[in-house]
Amino acid sequence: MWSKLSWRLLVLAVRNVTRNKSRSALSMAAIGFGVLMTLLLGSFIYGLGNVMIDDIVKGKTGALQVHRKGYDDVRENEPLDLDFAQKGGVVEQVQAVPGVTAVSPRIVFGGILNNGSQSTMYKAVAFDAKLEYAALPWATYGMTGAGVGQDLTKPRGVVLGEELALAMELRPGGTAVLQAAAKGGQQNAMDVDIVGTQNNGNAFEAKRLVSVPLAFAQELLGMEGRVTELAVAVQDVKQVEAIAEAIRAKLGPEWEVQTWRGLRPNVADVVRFQKMVLMSVAFIFLVIAIIGVVNTMLMSVLERTREIGTMMAVGMRRARITWLFLLEGVALAALGGSSGIALAYALVQVVLARGGIPATAPGATAVYVILPDLALELVAPTWIAATVGTLLAAAWPAWKASQLRPVEALRAL
Repeated sequence: MWSKLSWRLLVLAVRNVTRNKSRSALSMAAIGFGVLMTLLLGSFIYGLGNVMIDDIVKGKTGALQVHRKGYDDVRENEPLDLDFAQKGGVVEQVQAVPGVTAVSPRIVFGGILNNGSQSTMYKAVAFDAKLEYAALPWATYGMTGAGVGQDLTKPRGVVLGEELALAMELRPGGTAVLQAAAKGGQQNAMDVDIVGTQNNGNAFEAKRLVSVPLAFAQELLGMEGRVTELAVAVQDVKQVEAIAEAIRAKLGPEWEVQTWRGLRPNVADVVRFQKMVLMSVAFIFLVIAIIGVVNTMLMSVLERTREIGTMMAVGMRRARITWLFLLEGVALAALGGSSGIALAYALVQVVLARGGIPATAPGATAVYVILPDLALELVAPTWIAATVGTLLAAAWPAWKASQLRPVEALRAL
């Protein structure tokens, strides 16, 4: 609890800040600029991170996936023997978990794609289009032609990764043959119609990826009514860990539940690295601002030497002198930081009102919209860092002021 004297010191500190308006304005501008640039850069990086996460959650894996126990250990082999019923049972249990908004049963398998003259390996994801696009609304981004299930005249219509289509010289309207080993081990092959191609921003995936209708894959693999995974959408991706835990508790130990972080750890690492870069750049901006505060406080001490001597002569302790100058630094930081936050908020709202910032990843065709995110977890630490940094910057000038001798201070011109 502050004493009356502490409040008086605070009022006096604020009054002293306003005495030299031009110098204080420059210091507050420097602090405000540091906070502003930190928040603008941070809101863009947070927005970019959100887009990267949404691309995975809404366009590729879903917020989380459910498999039979042991599936993840042999995922690269695309096991078909760890299958389960497409309807009822586990699907209904997952759908009943609070926070789950959609579930898309899938089969992931591999085989050989043949265009009549050459062959190559592929990795296929089979799904029911209606359920898939409800769970993954961004699944059609970067697509040319029709998506799986969108051309009702071609029930065996498939979508090829753009790189795979180029390598195999296949275009929408063409045909090919998909060969795969069925669940029982026998080799099956079926003709397919190429209805579209897709550039999903991942060149490695685009070289092998084939999207096929679920019913076609079940016929090809001898898995009628069976699937190997569930792609699950959730209402709030920030709650995905809690929802995943609720699904684990409901399904029991015979099932595996992985969130997007476990499925695509590289994306989580990239988002984390971006935030580290943000902190480094923010540190530079704040250091520049703090240097300006040191200069202001030193000039204030030099100009008010006689005033300091007078305060000491009437009995003000050296500690109080130190506190007075520290509070002046805090006042500068509070006013400058608050103005930087207000301006950053206003600029972010302008960008959001204009629909965000359109961007396309290198080598990709899909246009994503980056919505700057001025999150509280970004604003609060920035304001605190600016205030603490300013307080540290004011510490030496404040100490220097408190060490003046009253007699010498009163003699100063």
